[in-house]
Formats: sequence, C-alpha cells, structure tokens
Amino acid sequence: MKWKEPTFGATPMLKALTTSNAHRKAKAFDLVAEQKKQKLNYPDWAQSWLRKYKEDWYIAQANGDEVGMRKAQKLAEGLRSKLREMATMPKWAQEQMQKETVRWMTAEASGNIMEKLAAEKAGRALREKLGLIDASTKVPSPSDDTKKTEDVKSLNTQKTNEIETVKGDKSSFSTVAEFKKKYGDVIKKIGAELNVDPNILGAVVLVESGGSGFENGKLKIRFEVHHFVKQSTSLFSFGRPRSKGHKYRESAGLPWKEVHTKDQSSEYGALDLAITQNEEKAYSAISMGLTQIMGFNHKALGYKSAKEMFQKFSTGHEEQIRGFVSFIKHKNLIKALQKEDFNAFVSAYNGKGNVEQYTKKLRKNIILYRNS
Repeated sequence: MKWKEPTFGATPMLKALTTSNAHRKAKAFDLVAEQKKQKLNYPDWAQSWLRKYKEDWYIAQANGDEVGMRKAQKLAEGLRSKLREMATMPKWAQEQMQKETVRWMTAEASGNIMEKLAAEKAGRALREKLGLIDASTKVPSPSDDTKKTEDVKSLNTQKTNEIETVKGDKSSFSTVAEFKKKYGDVIKKIGAELNVDPNILGAVVLVESGGSGFENGKLKIRFEVHHFVKQSTSLFSFGRPRSKGHKYRESAGLPWKEVHTKDQSSEYGALDLAITQNEEKAYSAISMGLTQIMGFNHKALGYKSAKEMFQKFSTGHEEQIRGFVSFIKHKNLIKALQKEDFNAFVSAYNGKGNVEQYTKKLRKNIILYRNS
C-alpha cells in the first residue's frame, strides 16, 4: 500500500485565523499617514469603511483571490473619490451624499443590487439638483428688479420645459408614424446637414431600433460579458460561441444568473457588478440606446469615455440619434447614404452576412417612414 500525501482545505479554524489576522492588520493600518498621502480628510464613518475594505483585501490576499483583492481596492478608491466630490459640496448636500454613499456600500456588502441602484439614483438626483443651483447663480443680475424677476421666471420656465422634453424623449414608440411625429424634425435637420434624404436616415434608425432606447425611463442596455472579460472568471462566464451563454454572480459561492433575459434588471445587475471591478471597462462592454452602439465606440461618437456616452445617451432619444449619426460618419458611411448605395452601407455597417435581407428591410422602412 502506497503512502498518499494528505491534502487539506481551508478549515473553519484556518478561516477564522485568516480573518482575525486580516482584522488585526486593518486595525493597525495607518490611516493618518494615508490621509496625508492622499491629501484627503477621512471622517469617522469613512474610516470604518476603509478599514473594512482593507480587511477584505488582506483576506483575499491570504487566499490568493486576485479578483477579491481588485474589488476591495476598487471599492476603497471609489470611496476616496466620493469624499473628494463631497468636499466641494455645501454642508447640506454633504450630509445627503454621505447617507446615500453609506446606503450604497451597505447594499454592496449584502449583495442587494436593487438597493444599490436606488442609492445611485438618489446620488444622481442630488448632483443634478446641485447643477441646477449652480446654473441659477450664474444668471446675470440686472439693476432693474423687475427685469431680474422676469429673467428668473424665464429661466425657471426654460428649465421646466427642458425637464419635460427629457421625460417625453424617454418614452417608447409603437409605430413608424409615432416615431416620425416625435423625432421627424430632428432627423430632417440632421439630414439637411449631411445632405442625406431624411427618409433614408429615419429608416436606418428604425431598422436598428428595438422600439425605444429606454425601458421604464431607464437607458436600454445589453451587457456583453465577452467584451468585459477575455475568458470566464469566478464571477463572469460565457459559452461557445463567446456571444452566447452569458452569466454572472456576485460571489464565487452563489448560483449563476443569466445576463440576457427579457428583463433589463439582469443587464444592469451584471453592469453594476462589473463597475466594482473596472468602471470604464464595464461601460465599454455595454450596447446602448436606440441603435445599441457599444460603449467602446465612445471616441467615434465624440465622448471622452464610455461612461460619458452612457450618461449622455441617458438624457434622451435625440442625443442617441445624433450619436448614431456621429458613428456612421466615423465609419465613412455618409456617402453611401447620399448615393443611396444601400448594399455598400449594409456591408460596411453590419458585415457581409445577410446583406440582402437587411437591405430589403431598410428599403421597406424608407417607404414606411416616407408615407407616415
């Protein structure tokens, strides 16, 4: 009988020792020195969370968990970024942002994605509110009090109209006529700028569109796992071909979740998790809006980052239409539309496959759009 070398897994005692050692290291970590290095002030509530992330990092390091180490580091960096942002806010806004930040971190720690999204939404609303306040303080102050009052009223009316336009611009459309009624003027104007028949331009957008760039007022996205990771990990998985079988999970011990369901919450769930690992790469891995353009194309559309593209596309359909036009301009496809060379356009935009079928669909939509 041959002697077999025994193997040992992580016993409860070993796990407890690892956690205890990580807790000790995190508690001993010199936050005062780090504050000087970061040129940042850590309030008491933030210190507690930073030590938690430090402890998580030490535990992941002891277990050889590189994903866990990156996640802990990313969360700590995110908190520092939030503290810098809060330092520029008035006191009342700092208190509200602190509340939503703690809410987000608590939800992240417990795996409550819906609560995280709610906290993010509240944070965005607060930033928008601060933006409106900043804009109002920049309104010139005429010497005539009556004129000043009229100007302020005009500004308020203008902002109300802008808000209403954005809200309406996020609605869905069920017919070609409804689409043309809402966005026909915008497409006509863009067509004139490009010397392209607006009926063709409108048809191209319709062919690419799934009926709306929003769902329940939120930007419609599709998270492509194979664009976020080159190979499957403990948190993200894809099959063969790489565009199929996309799954995610919040931690290695939890069951897998499908990404591409008919519910947008699955797409946002995967995006939300990816953001904790690499924010810009996460936004680059989603297709967005009416024409579902991938975030990694952001430079072609004139945006500084994929995140900025996401934020701009979230303002409404008009921004998405203009973004799409910028994209086909970057692809040098305007001349093909001007010449009505649809085969050339389709081949360059969608590839060599199904050119005939796509071209027929495009021609059909041109007629529908023109006659609506």
